[in-house]
This record gives sequence, C-alpha cells and structure tokens, in this order.
Amino acid sequence: MFSKIGLAISFSPTGKALVKESLRLQQIFNSRLALIHIGERNSESETLLFQTIDEAGADRNNLEIIWGEGDPATAIIKAGKEAGIDLLVVGALEKEKMLKFYFGSVARKIMREFPASSLILKSPSLEPVPFKKFFISADYSLRCEKTIRAAFQFALKENAQEFTIIRDFYMPGLTAAIGDNKTYDEISALIDQMKYDEEEKMKLFIQELNLKGLEIKIVCMYGKEGWEDSNYARTNEADIFAVTGPEKKMGFLDRLFTHEIEFSFETLPANLLIIK
Repeated sequence: MFSKIGLAISFSPTGKALVKESLRLQQIFNSRLALIHIGERNSESETLLFQTIDEAGADRNNLEIIWGEGDPATAIIKAGKEAGIDLLVVGALEKEKMLKFYFGSVARKIMREFPASSLILKSPSLEPVPFKKFFISADYSLRCEKTIRAAFQFALKENAQEFTIIRDFYMPGLTAAIGDNKTYDEISALIDQMKYDEEEKMKLFIQELNLKGLEIKIVCMYGKEGWEDSNYARTNEADIFAVTGPEKKMGFLDRLFTHEIEFSFETLPANLLIIK
C-alpha cells in the first residue's frame, strides 16, 4: 500500500515521538523509511539528528536520511518527490495562528502541495498505539473511491473498531426553491428525506467497492460542505480523518474564501490522512 514512508523531521520537542510513530507505520506497512531534514549539515546537526533516531529506538542502518537546504516546505516537498515517498508523515499544530494559516506554515503548505499522500499527526506519541477510529470524507468521484479504499486497507491493518463514511451536502437557495409558504417542520422533513436519499446513494456506492473485513457506517449530513464532515469527525473523536487531496494546487483565495478541504487544514479535526 505504502512502499516508502517519509518523515519530515526537525529538532522540535515532538521529533522523537514522530520517529516512533513512523517506525510503527513502517512495520505495519512493511515499508522503507526515509527521514527528511532541512537545514545545514554539520557535526552539530548530525549529532542532534542521530541522537533523536537512537533515542527513538531506530536502526540507523535500516533507514535513509535525506538532507536538504532552503525553504523548509519547498525543500521537503522536493526531497520527498525525488525520493519516491508515497506517504509523507508530518507533525502539525492543531490550529495555526491566523497569519501562518493564510500565508502558509510548513505543514499547511505540505498538505496542499505534496504530490503523494500524507499523514498529518497533531499529537504524536512517545508510546504510539494503533488508530482505531477512522472517519472518511466522501463524495461519488473516482478519486474519492481511491481514498476510501486506501483508508479501508489502513484500517484493516490497524484492526480498527470504527470505519465511518461521511457525506455532507448542501443545496443553495433551498428555502427559496420550495417556496415561502413551507413551515419549519416541512422544511426539516424535506431535508431529512434528502439525507435519506443521499444515504441510499452512498450505500450503493460503497457496495460497489466490495470492501470486506470491517463494518462500515454511513452518515449523511446537510450543511456547509467540508465543515460538517470535519466537525463530525472532531466531535466523535476520530483517530484518523481521511480526505481526498486537492486536484489542483491550492492558493491564497482558497483560504480566503474557504475551499471545502481547507476547513480540515485550518483546524485539524484529528490526525489527517490526505490521499492523492
């Protein structure tokens, strides 16, 4: 599934925990592991990096170390692409300060621009445990089909306890379309019927994927697209929230006039799995 995992590592307080999390992922996916560090390579930086690796219990001879220089996000993306990384692990704050979010922190830039899949960990642990609750943002596209399949295989390897498909949808101008003479109860009943119809469609979509080995729950919600599903994952304490990566490079306007996926980027609802 993921043949080569990369870890973007710095000398932050979470560095050792990120190495431990990556080692666990390497084991469950039977993957190669590469550590990417951006900064000047000298005796001091080598000592600090090797100390982090050793304290995490990693075998230096069983991993690749990639050094780079320049703008951290740009250099990590370039190094990961050149190394053939198909899952990049990155640590990130749950919520960035406003200016960092709009103008691009390292983690948020990687989320938007890394060409392969990435796993954004908001609270890496020194004693990592399997992810048990998977929530997936879904639509009916072929790209989302890939996301669901990848998340499902991940969940199987973790012996997950929950696997929930979330479909949020919105119809602009619904009230105007059905007329001003409808009561609140009538509008609510109409929305309930729309949710039921969406659930039936999603059941058929999932059935075609022929996924076996885990019970799949489907939740359909009417409301702001991109916000409803991430909020549901947050309130239900998901371990992994999986989304389909953006099809095109996302820019400043996607943040200013919030694009659906940006709700999850702005405030991480859980550890974020971005499938591309």
